[in-house]
Amino acid sequence: MKVPMNLTILLIDSKSVYRNLTIQALGNLGFSGRCIPIKDYRESLFKINQLLKKGEKIDLIISEFSFPDGDGADLIRKIRSHQKLKNTPILALSDLEDPNEIVRAFEAGIDNYLLRPVEDLALLEKIEYCWQKRKCPASA
Repeated sequence: MKVPMNLTILLIDSKSVYRNLTIQALGNLGFSGRCIPIKDYRESLFKINQLLKKGEKIDLIISEFSFPDGDGADLIRKIRSHQKLKNTPILALSDLEDPNEIVRAFEAGIDNYLLRPVEDLALLEKIEYCWQKRKCPASA
């Protein structure tokens, strides 16, 4: 595997069933680090700021893109505006196959996009791509 197994992962998803399925998929794939589940846009902003103030490292962000309480593109831009997170891999999750939303997500700064519900191998492939892209931006 190209990705370390002990990552600190922020998992931002407003639907608990999808959060649980993604956590299960990460476990099935062998990820053994810290997974921090976050339920919405507002909580994500609070939690990210809290973690950064404590000096904690965030290795990967897996986030839904369509929030009931905020705009996914706005969240991604805010994440990217943090100096410590500008190169953190971000995988966006969505129920939508709308090409305009996918383009909007990439323009906001995501590294890859995955439709929910996630399947284990598809999740691994997308995480590996995000990890490689952010670690070696010149070759992406």
